[in-house]
Amino acid sequence: MKEAYVLKDEMEKDERVINLKKAEKAMENCEDVMRLSYAFSCAQDEYNDILKHFEIDSAEAKKYQKKLFEVKRKLDEHPLVKNYLQHYQKVRLMYEDIQESVFRPFTKGGCIEKR
Repeated sequence: MKEAYVLKDEMEKDERVINLKKAEKAMENCEDVMRLSYAFSCAQDEYNDILKHFEIDSAEAKKYQKKLFEVKRKLDEHPLVKNYLQHYQKVRLMYEDIQESVFRPFTKGGCIEKR
């Protein structure tokens, strides 16, 4: 069990994780990103509400789907969000590598008693 805590601590010291946390903090402190994020959330709510009354392929639903897509694109294209997503990708790949090398033997029946 101690090894798991050591691994966690080492991961927290990793440059990729540190950079991700910095990027996240910058993004969270940016009013422009907060505004875009709120607009995206509202567009999601509108789209979900319209789907309660119209079919997904209706003109009404398509109109709100297009709005949702445009708002999401604006959010994703913001430089701080792009930076965050780039750092997130690096950390995600690191976690996948750890999952594969450390934990996979436990999930593929390596430690499970077969009956």
